[in-house]
Amino acid sequence: MSHNHGADSAPPSRRSVVKGAAWAVPAVVVAGAAPTVAASAGFLTLNGNACKLPGNSQSTFKGYVFEAISNNVTGPLPRDAIVEITSITVAGSPDLGAYKVVLPGGNTSCTCSCPSLNASHVYCSPDGALNQRVLIYTSADVTGNSANSTVTISYRIYDCAGGSACPSTFISQTSQASLGGTPPVQGPCTIVGAQQFQP
Repeated sequence: MSHNHGADSAPPSRRSVVKGAAWAVPAVVVAGAAPTVAASAGFLTLNGNACKLPGNSQSTFKGYVFEAISNNVTGPLPRDAIVEITSITVAGSPDLGAYKVVLPGGNTSCTCSCPSLNASHVYCSPDGALNQRVLIYTSADVTGNSANSTVTISYRIYDCAGGSACPSTFISQTSQASLGGTPPVQGPCTIVGAQQFQP
């Protein structure tokens, strides 16, 4: 009996403590990662503003211009981010790749770059950049009857935290907006700077 009593009162071995700590660490890491995933939701949001582009424009972009708002909350992840618009669909009609992304506030620079991506489809969102205006100009592929249509954009977020090279991994997200007073909009375009920055 005294043998059992002595075993119960002995302090835990160093191996037991280390082993217990190893099991405890992943739970902390997972708990810490969850807010990052939650914070990344809605990184780029269509705000419902849209205009029909002039049909007699010399530009190849004779469809629409849509305004979105980008929010890159200050760290930890993503840090600086390269955002690639991978598709845009208006009333079920996809733009076949002639769309262009423009930052009316001026281009910004990130700590990494992705030269292999189509430069017309990407923009930089520095760490902490909030309410960054993003204009997406479409080609004539998506013109037609867009009354009460739904606009959907798909995009990828590349996190620059790993250095200056283009990250090999990304987060995929989508944003959707129902446009009640959809283009063609009568009268002048109400998106500030849309004509000035038309590609």
